Amino acid sequence: MDGLNRSISSPFALISIRISAWTLLVLIGIWTLGPLADRPRLGPPELERFAAYCLTGFLFCAGYGRPRLVACVLCAVAVMLELGQLFVPGRDAGIPDAFEKMLGAGAGVVAAMILRHSASR
Repeated sequence: MDGLNRSISSPFALISIRISAWTLLVLIGIWTLGPLADRPRLGPPELERFAAYCLTGFLFCAGYGRPRLVACVLCAVAVMLELGQLFVPGRDAGIPDAFEKMLGAGAGVVAAMILRHSASR
């Protein structure tokens, strides 16, 4: 184990973080490619996209470490899901949407790295 997960002393906590990360990623996929009416609305779509990927990036980085890999994979997922919307009736893909998601993922990874650095002191 490396990174933030070294500072997580409970195996249960680490497993919970990992399960939460994967669950959120699956939900993002469902909400991105599913009917627009089934997507939860908590605020402006730009903020929702950013926040969802920010939390996902944070959880994956906290649960697994490897911030560069987490950031790269989540950026690739964001682009693939955005392109997938081209094939879903009633959904539209957009470059700004993909950038919001990628920025959110990066912000979550950075937040986890900052927390890891402060926890290691």
